[in-house]
Amino acid sequence: MNRRNYSLGLFLTAIFFCFLLASCQKAPEPISYSNDSCDNCKMTISDPKFGAELITNKGKIYKFDSIECLAAYYDLMKEEEIHSGWATDYLAPEKFINTSNAYFLVSEKLKSPMGLNISAFADQNSLDKIKADYGGKVLSWKDVRSYVKNEWQ
Repeated sequence: MNRRNYSLGLFLTAIFFCFLLASCQKAPEPISYSNDSCDNCKMTISDPKFGAELITNKGKIYKFDSIECLAAYYDLMKEEEIHSGWATDYLAPEKFINTSNAYFLVSEKLKSPMGLNISAFADQNSLDKIKADYGGKVLSWKDVRSYVKNEWQ
């Protein structure tokens, strides 16, 4: 093999591994509001304040129009299949928060698309400010899942 073919082979191998790494990335992707459909209820995802995603260990991304749809779908899957759950930050909808790090609020005054009125916040201070204005109950991700299961039975 000559030097040129060897260099081309190395280059193609490097490109292949870059694509492989990119395809295995397990991070949320932007939701195309008014175009993407919820993988749980099949409604068009329209409100950025309540978007959510679930990522499997294989890298498949499921998109949802509400945190309650994410929680319902989460409980339909086997725990070992799930890499992570994500919710958009109510105050900064362009940002996703891992559900294990998010602060959740249930408030009748913050109407979500599916009616259970669950919103997510990146930090305690943000949640406290909204709760002071709108009231509600603070939940952990585990509490959110139980709440959705109980409300939608």
